[in-house]
Amino acid sequence: MKNIIKWIILGTILLAIFSMTMMKTPEEITKTLTMVTSELTLFSAFVHILSLAVIAVGLLFKKTRNILFFLLIAFLALSATIVSIKYMILPNILIFATIFILIINAYLKKELNFEFEELKPVNKYFGIVGMIFGFWYLHWVETPIWLNALLYSPLGSINCPTLLTICAFLCLTKKPRSVMLEFVTALITVYFGFFGIFRLGAYVDVVLIICALFLIIRLSPSLTNKDVFEKENIKNV
Repeated sequence: MKNIIKWIILGTILLAIFSMTMMKTPEEITKTLTMVTSELTLFSAFVHILSLAVIAVGLLFKKTRNILFFLLIAFLALSATIVSIKYMILPNILIFATIFILIINAYLKKELNFEFEELKPVNKYFGIVGMIFGFWYLHWVETPIWLNALLYSPLGSINCPTLLTICAFLCLTKKPRSVMLEFVTALITVYFGFFGIFRLGAYVDVVLIICALFLIIRLSPSLTNKDVFEKENIKNV
């Protein structure tokens, strides 16, 4: 019963998020996200450096990997929540606050396990692709886009690069995994992938759709299980 209530609450939040994204025109959204990116270039550069440093240390020292990668994706979600509050981007507040809570819950339940050695290559492939385009997000930055995206794309500030990077890290986890965290994050990411392509002309968002659909396909056996509302562990792929 407790899990059923959680799913109902999450479903309500998702409906609210999707509804609110339609309340502003593409022009208004573009103006806001461009402003956020331009005003937070130094912060975005800091997030890039911090993230790369954490990843490097996590890859080198296996014993600290879980806590470091957990802290990083939790930081990205919390950072995007705070930025959204500052600029009053209501859908993003709900998105990243929800994902932040789910990340904390998954870690406390030992459902965030970054054991790369036990992963099949397909998980690593989608994780690496998602991470590359999350850090090197080719939109919302000034020309030359190829260079500026590498330096200060809005990771940890706005939807798409932050969602994509979190998805990438989730691709690199082994069982047991959190159905709620993966499904909610992937569903939101797929939605914003299509939203970015068809409403904002951000064609790079096709990568969001690809990585998020991989997560959904990977957890689909658990979603079709009749006990999904009581059991949240996902078998390894």
